[in-house]
Amino acid sequence: MNNNYKSNLWKFFIFALSQRRNFIPILSIFFLTLPNTTAKQIGLYTGIGYLTSFLFEIPSGYFSDVFGHKRSLIFSKIAMICSQLFFIFASSVYWFIAGSILMATSLSLSSGTKEAFMHDTLKKLKREKEFSKVMGKLSANISVVSVVLIVLLPFFTSINILVPLWIWLFVDFIGLFISFTFVNTNNHKTIQKKDQKSVLQLFKDAHKFKFFSIAIFTGAITGFHLGSSGFRSVYLDQLGYPIIFLGFVMGLSRLIWFVVGNYAHLIEEKFTMKQHFLFEIFFFPLLFFAIAFFSNPYFVGLLFSIIVGYQWGRHQVINNYLLNYNPNPKYKATIISFMKQISAMFQFSMAFIGGFVMNYSYKLGYAFLGIVLFLFLVCSYYYIKKH
Repeated sequence: MNNNYKSNLWKFFIFALSQRRNFIPILSIFFLTLPNTTAKQIGLYTGIGYLTSFLFEIPSGYFSDVFGHKRSLIFSKIAMICSQLFFIFASSVYWFIAGSILMATSLSLSSGTKEAFMHDTLKKLKREKEFSKVMGKLSANISVVSVVLIVLLPFFTSINILVPLWIWLFVDFIGLFISFTFVNTNNHKTIQKKDQKSVLQLFKDAHKFKFFSIAIFTGAITGFHLGSSGFRSVYLDQLGYPIIFLGFVMGLSRLIWFVVGNYAHLIEEKFTMKQHFLFEIFFFPLLFFAIAFFSNPYFVGLLFSIIVGYQWGRHQVINNYLLNYNPNPKYKATIISFMKQISAMFQFSMAFIGGFVMNYSYKLGYAFLGIVLFLFLVCSYYYIKKH
């Protein structure tokens, strides 16, 4: 039976890779080839997708815990295939809006569920203490493969701009097949009615066990990083970084992600959670300050790569903290969704507030982000240390 559960590891790699949307830049170009479309409408359909993801994050995690992680992953893949079909056969912006909603729904269903499913798998294999090590290496390897695909897929547009989308539709169907072959890890399959709790009850339990001090700390870092991501290319361009080399910033960040992801488990082995968080209180704000202080575009590009690569490379360590401090072990996907929801709130807030400050000066904007992030992390750490 252990060999059956072990098969979930390589199956997860294929499924998670199929969930990546490595053709997104091509999708935007295809959209502008449709009649009566404008660049502003790209913001419309992507914005609706972000809103859908925000609204569905916690409900989808709760659905996954109540009705089963495997079922949720299957539904997620079906929604992603429907999204892909809407994009391929699109004839107007409304098709793209529908595709974005379905894609956001799919990502919400798999978000948190993937980590919960793999945590249960490793528990069956009596390897739950290796969660950070296994998941870190899997996500790092997926990231490297994604970079290769991002580079290769555009070459197929010389045949037809839709060819990369058709290729990925085929990959999606492989992912769907894989999702059906996952070995179910839920002994209870679905949570019995007498053990079911409402989202509000789970929220109260999380607050009671001081879970949110950890979620706010980790969510703030992710939210500040993602909320400021839209300003990177513009700031580098202003500093004189050649536009044609912007891809190297992303490529280097994935290389750092790969290295950190493969060795992230050492963070848990060598340091306590409090020691790790104490390091990050200074590490991330100082990177934002350095981005604001230095004017060499290549050095600033390197700093951006370090932020992105390290943040995602050690991400599975953070998920392991959340799972270990989860007051309701049967609701793993929901508890991770709480953190992602907090991260989304920081992301929206910092994108808006940071954009307002950066309208005056990018350097001032990144310095502002560093100061505010430092304050949030210090306050969150105080409660983590206290409780």
